[in-house]
Amino acid sequence: MKIISNITYTLKQGLKGIFSNKTMSFISVISVTSVLAILGIVLCIVLNINSFMETTQNEVNEIRVALDSSLSDDDSLYIKEELEKINGVISVKYQTKDEAFNSMKESFGDDKDLLDGVKNPLDDYYIVTIADSQEIKTLARSMEKIEGVIEVQYYEDIVENFLKASHTVKQFGTIIIGFLLIVCLVLISNTIKARVYSKKEEIQVIKYIGGSNTFVIAPFIVEGCIIGFLGAVISFAICTGMYKYVLENIQISLNSIVGDMMLPISSISYLLILVLFITGILVGILGSGLSVKKYLKV
Repeated sequence: MKIISNITYTLKQGLKGIFSNKTMSFISVISVTSVLAILGIVLCIVLNINSFMETTQNEVNEIRVALDSSLSDDDSLYIKEELEKINGVISVKYQTKDEAFNSMKESFGDDKDLLDGVKNPLDDYYIVTIADSQEIKTLARSMEKIEGVIEVQYYEDIVENFLKASHTVKQFGTIIIGFLLIVCLVLISNTIKARVYSKKEEIQVIKYIGGSNTFVIAPFIVEGCIIGFLGAVISFAICTGMYKYVLENIQISLNSIVGDMMLPISSISYLLILVLFITGILVGILGSGLSVKKYLKV
């Protein structure tokens, strides 16, 4: 019975703290909403960039293994088997020099007739798809050692730039998200601190008559959680609304292919709920705890 009474008291005091200073609470909710909304937008951007890079990675994870023109069919088959044995190789596809030359001619468009009569300078080769682009150099060296392979080609500059860009995006996203979390923590902490200061004498009285730290701090934690929760609800609505608008309007008008590459709103929504609500509530708890801590020592 006492537990229920304490819970009821804590909830009432937390709600009372919100409504006793409506202006400050409103400013706090708006401030937290702004920070969480920015956090949500940054998260959406980072997720889509990572998704785009994972999709693009499949296009740069190819190594062309050129074969000696004097090889027999059995020798070519042997090379394929050796390539498939290498750890990290997903698939090996054979392409003749005639197929490669015809593809090159098609890439010239209307000027493809310029290559008519030109001797085919290409070699038969295998297109090897690998699992991890970070291992492409190591795998390429292993392929060069196979007897009958005369050349190994891959988009070295593109792969290196791709890896650098991927690393930069992850670092930048982590820094921005960490900074926004700190800002959010400070905002809630300052809001609760103002109310704690106005009730410092009451807190001291409760401590003198034997009130526990938990009994004193619980209402403020509830207050911080409410502020964080409200900020998360509003910011979630803002982020999903903006994301839906981008998907349905901007991307469609610019490029349907780019629009298709963006993550569906359902995938974004689940993660936004998880991040925004957990962040809002946890930051509310931490901010409240930090604000009350120094007044607990009597």
